[in-house]
Amino acid sequence: MWVTTVVVVIKLYGAYRSGSISVLAEGLQSTVDILMSLLAFAAVSYSAKPPDERHAYGHGKAELLSSAVQMIFVLGSSVFILIQAYMRFVTPRPIAWDWGLATMSLARVINLGLTSFIRQTANRTGSPALHSEALHLRSDLIASVGVLVGVGLVALTGQNRLDPIAAAVFTVIAMVAAVRQLVSVVHPLMDGALPPEEIAKIVHVLDSHTEVRGYHNVRTRIAGNLRHLELHVMLDDDLSFPMAHEIAEQVEAEISKALGGALVSIHYEPYEAEVAHRMKEHEGKL
Repeated sequence: MWVTTVVVVIKLYGAYRSGSISVLAEGLQSTVDILMSLLAFAAVSYSAKPPDERHAYGHGKAELLSSAVQMIFVLGSSVFILIQAYMRFVTPRPIAWDWGLATMSLARVINLGLTSFIRQTANRTGSPALHSEALHLRSDLIASVGVLVGVGLVALTGQNRLDPIAAAVFTVIAMVAAVRQLVSVVHPLMDGALPPEEIAKIVHVLDSHTEVRGYHNVRTRIAGNLRHLELHVMLDDDLSFPMAHEIAEQVEAEISKALGGALVSIHYEPYEAEVAHRMKEHEGKL
């Protein structure tokens, strides 16, 4: 957040001295970054709270909501920038390209280090909020290149309309990335199932466990960086209650480990009795 604030000051000062709409667009986008950094910080802090009576599954979805709001902010600021770019294209103005190049180059170097740090942290923690933050900063880096190219072309050709064109092109790129991230967040917000590769890990654990004779009613969901899994596991009918309970806990622990610390809840059933019940009441369907 502090680094982003420094970058914003650099960009806005560069926009003031250069008169470049593309540099101004970058400054405004980065101003939104400060708000999003605050939002991400609040979301990560809130999602770290343990489950309570009102939120039995924890507070992890706060990160997903934060990610969605971040992308909506990006889209809103992008529309404003596109309007400003159009107005500057219609009525072009000369710019002080040297100030634009200097300030944007400095801001890009700072953002490179920040993006690398946040991406590594996001990969280590699995935080959706930090993944969104890293994605937006990467888009910001791409846009910075476009602004540098646009201002550089203005310096070489003297064509001032290239400045708003560069601003518009790379703002659209940022909008596309924001829409993709927004779409990816909708699935877990709607309690969507885990991805196929993680489901395959669950199936592998169940199929390789010698005591498990069958399973059904597998339900999975994601809340923040935590996976939730509920399922029914069928065990031998002649097992005692304590033995069946111990086996179920072993299976829970193995699945949790395979998914990197998921919360697993197993309802265990006697195999022969459950099959007979299914044949009678559900036409044999598990």
